[in-house]
Amino acid sequence: MMKVSSILGSLLACTAGYVQAAGYVLEYYENPPFAQTEAGKPAGVAVSIVTQMFERAKLPFKLEAAPLARGMADAKSKPDICVFPVQRAQSNEADYSWVSPILITTSGLFTHPDSKEQFITLADARKLRVGALRGSGDAEYLKSFGFTVDEANAQEQNLEKLLGKRIDIWATDVLSANYFVKKSNNKDRAPREALDFRRSLGSLACNVKMPKADVAKLQGSLDAMIKDGTVGKLTAF
Repeated sequence: MMKVSSILGSLLACTAGYVQAAGYVLEYYENPPFAQTEAGKPAGVAVSIVTQMFERAKLPFKLEAAPLARGMADAKSKPDICVFPVQRAQSNEADYSWVSPILITTSGLFTHPDSKEQFITLADARKLRVGALRGSGDAEYLKSFGFTVDEANAQEQNLEKLLGKRIDIWATDVLSANYFVKKSNNKDRAPREALDFRRSLGSLACNVKMPKADVAKLQGSLDAMIKDGTVGKLTAF
């Protein structure tokens, strides 16, 4: 009779073989300029970086758009799913296998252009209404410090809420804020950056059961892309 350990080993080998044959599903969420859908196709800086990573590692994949919260849940529960770009933090470190950093971003607190609020430390803003992208590292980070966060499914919603004074602060990375202000044609009413409060690693988060060999291949591809200047060129906004 085959031992239980042998049966489990066979099942794991079959699962790994299935993932290799079918390819990984890479879920990205609408977060320009890092990831978005343009003319029905995936686009953005993070999409370009992750696509090249998988191509260099010679691992099959397909890209699918999904809300961040769903992508995080999928990557946590399904062995063939990865999600990006995810802000890597101590709170989610153990939940995924990571390939990083595909991006290094600075997050800030943005106020209404007419606001007179002044922040010296993050604690100065704790009693104000803060808007952030649902499921984002910024949202989770602020909630861990006792902030009440109004989470939206899209960054455009946060900008609209801020300019409409339905929130006091918009918490997001600086590049995203600049992108959405330009896109909205509200340059004359641009939010005011009041405080930089964290730097974070934008990463690829995969299921913890992803074969370690595949994680190593992807990390090796990313390291090579950083060394040869590919990542720098793609992130030069």
